[in-house]
Amino acid sequence: MHPFRNLLLISLGRASSFGKDPSPRDWAMVWRMARQQAMTGVLYEGILRLPENQLPPEQILSQWKEATHRIADTYAVHERHTPELEAILERLGLHGCILKGTGLAHLYPIPERRVCGDIDVWVGGTHDSILKAFRDAGYDVYGVIYQEAKADIFPDTDVEIHFHASKMYNPFLNARLQKWLAANSPIRSDRTLTYPDARFNAVYCMSHMYRHYLEGGIGMRQMLDYYYILRNLSPSDRGPVLKTLKHLGMKRFTGAVMASVQFNFGLEEEYLLCPPDQKHGRRLVEDIIRMGNFGVMDRRNYSRDGESALARFHRKNRRVFSNLRYYPREVVWSPFARIRQYLWRMWKGYL
Repeated sequence: MHPFRNLLLISLGRASSFGKDPSPRDWAMVWRMARQQAMTGVLYEGILRLPENQLPPEQILSQWKEATHRIADTYAVHERHTPELEAILERLGLHGCILKGTGLAHLYPIPERRVCGDIDVWVGGTHDSILKAFRDAGYDVYGVIYQEAKADIFPDTDVEIHFHASKMYNPFLNARLQKWLAANSPIRSDRTLTYPDARFNAVYCMSHMYRHYLEGGIGMRQMLDYYYILRNLSPSDRGPVLKTLKHLGMKRFTGAVMASVQFNFGLEEEYLLCPPDQKHGRRLVEDIIRMGNFGVMDRRNYSRDGESALARFHRKNRRVFSNLRYYPREVVWSPFARIRQYLWRMWKGYL
């Protein structure tokens, strides 16, 4: 068994030790992969469970411990800012819910071990009304696209304001997705800020992973998020969730994700949404390991110095079209979705 996967299973309590003592070279590789996959904090739990003779070299152990403390510090900052963000929304007369990040971290046995990025908040309302509310209050909101915008609210944490929780390239499937999101939105008029439940996250996070996988890549962290979503999903919700994912054109990708969470984390069949698609699951697992978290190691995602808008358009389309054979129903619409996005931003004056 690969040492990285072995440590994953130890961290989840599904193994107690390595079958073979890792060498210093093995530990250097696992440490590198942990950072590339944004899994440093989660895997540190596995290190704490190891027998003394299997611990990493002192230098790596020290770096790992320090990195885990930084992750916990970031999590604490997010936890502190969440009620502050809620107070801001209340003052602006807005309602929203926290997407991904700290919301999913609450599903983990030790939430402060999950690496957090920015704070994503889905706010109810139109683009114009949401932007006006924040800007009138003196907040700088920029980088506006169809789905989201960045907002300077806290000096030490990035905030993304979502106008739509997720999106798809295919306009017909996107219409279905937006209809489902609107009908199942966790945003409530009697609460300023909420967290989605497992049923909502099972659909939302799958669509989020699907888009990122096609356009840039996803990592082990997103797979582990989904592992915990599945473990928290009630048996009565699995059928409706799978029906929704099929309706949104994600049957094949869902099968691949099921194969991935079963292979990497040993998830029992009773928690799976559908039978694992081993063929596409193997490809997904290989891509995750090779590309790193959100494709950080995939050179196809790298922009060149002085890259023009047209060159960027072609590069991103080439990246998406590498999946044409596997997910054609979504991929073929990518260029049209990008052109539509550009024209919409131009019309709105967001360029």
